Parts: sequence; structure tokens; C-alpha cells
Amino acid sequence: MSKPLIDYYNEKIEFNRLPDCAEKVQLAVSRLENPYNISDEDRLMYQDYLGKDAAKAVPELIDKNALRTFTLLVKYRTIKKGNVAKMVEYAQTARKMDVLSYLLNAGNDLRFHPKELDIAPKFTPGKSDNNIPQQLPDYDSLRPGDIVWLGVKPMPWVVLEKKDGKALVISKYVFDCQAYHSIFYKVNWNDTSICKWLNTEYADRYFTDLEKEKIHPVYIDKDATLFMEEKEGTVKNRLFFLSIEETAKYFKTQQERTARITAFGKRKIMWATFDVYAHWWLRSMTQDVLGKGATFVRLDGAIQTSGGYILSNSYDEFYDHFGVRPAMYINLD
Repeated sequence: MSKPLIDYYNEKIEFNRLPDCAEKVQLAVSRLENPYNISDEDRLMYQDYLGKDAAKAVPELIDKNALRTFTLLVKYRTIKKGNVAKMVEYAQTARKMDVLSYLLNAGNDLRFHPKELDIAPKFTPGKSDNNIPQQLPDYDSLRPGDIVWLGVKPMPWVVLEKKDGKALVISKYVFDCQAYHSIFYKVNWNDTSICKWLNTEYADRYFTDLEKEKIHPVYIDKDATLFMEEKEGTVKNRLFFLSIEETAKYFKTQQERTARITAFGKRKIMWATFDVYAHWWLRSMTQDVLGKGATFVRLDGAIQTSGGYILSNSYDEFYDHFGVRPAMYINLD
């Protein structure tokens, strides 16, 4: 009998932990646009939030100039005839001209052409056609910053880059805290306990067969350098952590590098108390003579290049459990 899947990311719990903010609105929109393996309960939760409370976060979306999100807010009834005027006024004051132009057009459409608008039908369990897609989303339409939902129990992953028919994605949240390695000695990425766990138990159990077929393997050498094709001295990885250089490339600021931790990830008592954000491990290693030079991103978004403990044993167990935030490449064809 197979073991039950750990609930690393519970959609209802994690969504309700978020305050009303741009991130919460974007998460709800992305999930309704990609209702892959979604439950009726979760679909109603996202739908109700966008229709009732999401407007509270619209000023933040305007400040971020999140135009792609705004084009869907009419569809999910966040922008309505009764509240569009206030949004227009705020966008004008904030001098966000792209969003202002969209809101002006949306206001005219809501007033004069409501029947022509693309409005998502409200889902009602037992009455509506469920029509949950069993196929993966249209990856070709993705852009950096978009969210895709993957997993037997779907979690949000953020697109970092699209190149050469592949998309690099990273888990949006820190979904667990684990040790980097199991014993105290100098080690490279491919030999670490966390690498082995990601590429065996996690990769095998937590993705569907269809998703596994889409994962494009990479090859990593003893210096943690990543290659897209196999080379001598490299080891095949399906999932991996970002390096210091990759992290700096895809996340330009400390704020962008901060990562929220899930309720499951907070379950352990550690020397560092992770509440909203957490440290998360990187693939790069430092040359500490004691062999404990794993690097990581601090909970404030700064990259820590020394002092990350990698051992996990009885006398140092409180110094080594940092965040798990894996990345992978997905084939787009």
C-alpha cells in the first residue's frame, strides 16, 4: 500500500493565509485560468474572492502596472460597472497610463456593451458543467512571471525564462524545510541528500505521468555548473536548486527573492523562526574547509554566500533546516 501524499501546499489554507494583496489576486486569476486538477471547493473559493474582495487589492495592482492581470478582472467580476470609476481615478492619480487606458475602455464596455464582454460563467457545484481540464496548460502562451500549476496536488510555479522551446520554472513558495545533506563532510550538489530526495521521491511521487514527460533533464557537474546536454563528469537532474548566479539573474532585487513559506514548511522547530518568509537553499557551494558551505537566500532576500550548515545530525540538528524551493525545465512542445 502506497503512502499518502504529503500536503505540502494546501490551496485553501495557503490562499486564506494571504492578506488582500496583488499576489492574492494574481494567484486566484491564474488558478481559474488554469483549473488543472482543481476541486469544486477551491474553484468556488477563487471565484468568490475575485467577485467580492479582490477589489481591495486593485490599487496595488495599479501601482505595479499589472496590465495582464487587469485584462482578466472584468472576466471574473472584480471590475464592475459600479467600481470602475474609482479605479480610473486612482490610475489617473498614480499616472499608470497603460492601466488607465484599459480601465477607460473597460468602463465604456461595461456601460454600453455588457453583453459583448468575455464574462466567465459562475460555477455552481451540481449545476454547472465542471469541465476540469485533464491536459496541461498551453505553455506556449506563458511569459516570465506567469504562474503554472503542477503536481498531483497542484502547487504554483513561477516562469523565470522561456528559451529554446523550454520554460524554466521555480516553486512560488518554500513548501518545506529540510537539511541540505545527511552527514558532516565536504560534498558537491549531486551527492547531497536534498538533491537525491528531489530527484527520486519528490519527482517520482508528486508529479503526474504527463508532467514527468514534460520535464527536461539537465546535467550538473561537481562544481554545480548546469548544462542542458550531457557532458563528461555531469549527473542528470530533473529538479535542482538555483545557483547564486541564476538567482541574481532572475531575481534582480532582494524583495523579488523573498519567498513565503507554506503552513506545512513551518511545522519544524528550527534555530531560525520562519513566519511569513524563509531562508531557501541554493545549489552553489562555498569552499569552507569544514565542509559546511552551502549557500542560500535569506528570508529578507539577501544572498548568503557563507555559513550555511549542510549537516543533519544529533548534535547540530537545529542549524540546518532551510527552505526547499526547487526549479526545473519544462519542454514546451
